[in-house]
Amino acid sequence: MRRRELITLMLIIFFYQFSFGQDSSKVFFQENLFWYLAKYHPISKQATIQVEKGKNEVKKNRGVFDPSVFLNLSQKQFNQKQYYSLFSGGLKIPTWYGVDFKAGYENNQGVYLNPETQSLTNGLMYAGVSVPLGKGLIIDKRRMAVKKAKLYAESTYMEQELILNTLFYEASISYIQWANYFNQLQLFQNAYDLANTRYLGVKQSYLGGAVPAIDTLEAYIKVQIRDANLNQANLNYQNAKLELSNFLWFENNMPLEISDELVPPPIHQLFGDKRITSDSLNIILSNLKVEHPQLIWYDFKIKQLEVERKWNVEQLKPKLNVKYNLLNEPVGEDVFTGFSSNNYKWGVDFGIPLLLRESRGKLNLTKLKIQETKYDVDVKWLELTNKIKRYYNYIIALDQQMELYRQATSNYLNLLEAEQQKFSMGESSIFLMNTREANYIQAAIKLIEINVKYQSSIAEFKLASSTWF
Repeated sequence: MRRRELITLMLIIFFYQFSFGQDSSKVFFQENLFWYLAKYHPISKQATIQVEKGKNEVKKNRGVFDPSVFLNLSQKQFNQKQYYSLFSGGLKIPTWYGVDFKAGYENNQGVYLNPETQSLTNGLMYAGVSVPLGKGLIIDKRRMAVKKAKLYAESTYMEQELILNTLFYEASISYIQWANYFNQLQLFQNAYDLANTRYLGVKQSYLGGAVPAIDTLEAYIKVQIRDANLNQANLNYQNAKLELSNFLWFENNMPLEISDELVPPPIHQLFGDKRITSDSLNIILSNLKVEHPQLIWYDFKIKQLEVERKWNVEQLKPKLNVKYNLLNEPVGEDVFTGFSSNNYKWGVDFGIPLLLRESRGKLNLTKLKIQETKYDVDVKWLELTNKIKRYYNYIIALDQQMELYRQATSNYLNLLEAEQQKFSMGESSIFLMNTREANYIQAAIKLIEINVKYQSSIAEFKLASSTWF
């Protein structure tokens, strides 16, 4: 047995375990399709990767707050003189609130060193802090990057849902078409069998002298036409089966193929018995801005821009950084306990552009982006609202049409059965029988087509409202 055939068999076994209802060993329910899409489809896995990318983006940006060790050594020896020997090393600990702690040791010796940098004999230890009192006090570039990364990570869940939303929709359309052509195939198969049975009966009657030869010709022509229709229906079904198989995958990225053993449920039950009511429509519309992934994604985008705006506001402040270090010369056992408030080094960094044109320009651009995104939200919300309402109207109208065609198809079937009884008693003709059958088949095909439109409208409704999950 080839591996692909084995995988197909495994698919059948799986659905035997999880299906229910009519001949559950063969019925391929839409829930089974969605289970495979979510678990094994490559696009579904790509959507999961988006979430992992978001988590790692946060981890990457949090790295700016990792403690770091530094070490620098530089020496120059010339003409038997040590021009300089510069050594510094230590530990730097950045914090979330912009305050940086630093501790280290430096030992600078040499003939040609600036006295300012000259160390004592045993070098110099220090421990200090750097505090931004102006720009960077409320938010700095590091905190901005981490906050934006967190928002991005949260937004990836919305991106994942949008990807799956489209995937489920496309798979549902293929599933509906597969069910459509399966039902048409069954209808044309029954029509062919009926025409062939009638032809054999008319032929037998002709041999017995009960009917003229032209009746056998008319019955045979109908068999040929039904055979051609059956062949086309079978071709459509096989192609639809292959199209649906594009969405079925198994472990290790192994593609699956729909087996002939699997059949769809009745076409009017593809989405189950749950109906979309006006109450459920109102609930969806009232919660659209807080539940639809596309609108939530816009909300995260606005929040990211708000973080950027706060950073730009911070740039309007002057730069004012205060640094203070306690100093100590390690001697003997007095290595860490010799720090004194009398031994210190401190400094202030101050600066501010006089016109602040760059900072004010960036702030105004960010405000414009926020306003632009809010307009996008309003446009998308209205677009989704009207699209959801439109597909709901389709669903209601098609539901009414289906009921009319169900009644019409039932009436055509009653006429056909009555004509068959008359035909069996010799009170009808092949022409009338063919006419009754053609009317019934045409009505049945129309009913299937309306069912397909109805189910497709439900899929469109779920795509627009993102209510697959």
